[in-house]
Amino acid sequence: MQFDADGDEVTRVRLPDYMDPLHAVESPTGTFIVSHKNTRLNNQCQVSEINTEGEVLRQFSGPLGYAPHIAVDSHRNVFAADFDNRRILLLDGQLALRHVIIDDHQLNDMPWRLCYMEQSGQLLVGLCFSGVAVFDVPQL
Repeated sequence: MQFDADGDEVTRVRLPDYMDPLHAVESPTGTFIVSHKNTRLNNQCQVSEINTEGEVLRQFSGPLGYAPHIAVDSHRNVFAADFDNRRILLLDGQLALRHVIIDDHQLNDMPWRLCYMEQSGQLLVGLCFSGVAVFDVPQL
């Protein structure tokens, strides 16, 4: 479900039955990027792009551990928190892996939440046990 600023439902998208959603954001093109477990694949985490009819347009499934949160920029780049591996992945608009932008050497805790502030180029990473880490992300 998507809500407006007043809390009123704007859109309801039915996901495929095998998707156990963790987090979703709207993309700049009006589709939805969903982090989810795939129950058909032994609960493997994936990131999928879904249209408003609930059709899967594309998917990214690895290498990715538990992915509790994602963020999207205006160019359709996707940041994915990889909790198990203590890293942040950068996916392109086709959900292909561009690279690992933050790795386990830069994080002293598991990434739990993400907020990308595009104007300042900063990625705020909410950590499971130790607060928030702020990273400058070069222009993508």
